[in-house]
Amino acid sequence: MSSVKKGLALIIANADYQSQPQLPSCHKDGTDMKAKLEQLNFDVLYYTDTTRNTILEAISEFIKLADCYSVLLVYYTGHGVQIDGENYFVPIDCIYHPVKSVFIASSLVGVNTITQYMNEHEEKTNILILDACRSSLSFAKEMGNIGLAEISAGNGTIIAFATSPNTSAFAPQSPDENGYYTKRLLEHIDHPNIKIEDMFKLVRKDVINDTEGQQVPWENTSLNTDFFFNTMTQDEISETIYQSVRNYYCAETLICLSSHFGYTISDIMRIYQRQKSEKPGGIYFRNETSFEQFVLKQILELKFEIINYRWVYNGIPVLMGDFQHDYTCDLSS
Repeated sequence: MSSVKKGLALIIANADYQSQPQLPSCHKDGTDMKAKLEQLNFDVLYYTDTTRNTILEAISEFIKLADCYSVLLVYYTGHGVQIDGENYFVPIDCIYHPVKSVFIASSLVGVNTITQYMNEHEEKTNILILDACRSSLSFAKEMGNIGLAEISAGNGTIIAFATSPNTSAFAPQSPDENGYYTKRLLEHIDHPNIKIEDMFKLVRKDVINDTEGQQVPWENTSLNTDFFFNTMTQDEISETIYQSVRNYYCAETLICLSSHFGYTISDIMRIYQRQKSEKPGGIYFRNETSFEQFVLKQILELKFEIINYRWVYNGIPVLMGDFQHDYTCDLSS
């Protein structure tokens, strides 16, 4: 991977609240996101269980360094709240006060401390991801608000919420599990050669399915250029597929690679077999038909099968794709 950094990321993960409900999954969300962004060649500022003063210090440090980067990303996981249409990070030392002006000034940090800087730097690619708006904050209900208020992304910015504005997000009560949103974000963020907007669509689809429609992730974008978290050449993709399948030759590997690269399972197997045939001791194929027959044979040996005209594995439908010869004889033999 290139030594030139892709961008600068600020991660804040608040879990151990002093007087508000705990959010056990946020620690794992933060540490896993840190590892993923570093893998994607970001410089990362990482803060966990932050007080109000620490959040302000973190944002100040981020802004101080931001001028040196063309891509900026802020990821927050923890409690969040809206008051009079403005969104706020909730520090771990937050103490509710019934007078709103006092409460805001003493216990919260405005999300606009981030968005204002992003709005003033439209020449950059600015990414704000908020996995907040958990339903367990008692004072949010007292103020008559649920979730976060909608934010319009400034020029050059994309804003992503774990759930739609004015709704609540959900998360497991276990420190060993990611929240529904971050779990899927981690799965999709490094998909190669996929625009950020399309990546978030994949996240949304999976979260809706995971929560049976109760949580619908939301984005607002005004990006000026296409942005990809991960770009790979075809040669790099082919070699990655070859190494992965060679090291873990099983149906589950093919299914995982199919999801990651957006290829059919049969194409994953084709790439692997073609790469393998070019290595010392590889199999020589007389023609395309013999190659297709061999690929199909390998697929069947891994226990993929057709049931009711659909390819499945262990009874679960999979994206197999087509073969270039009549395989009915293979299935009946």
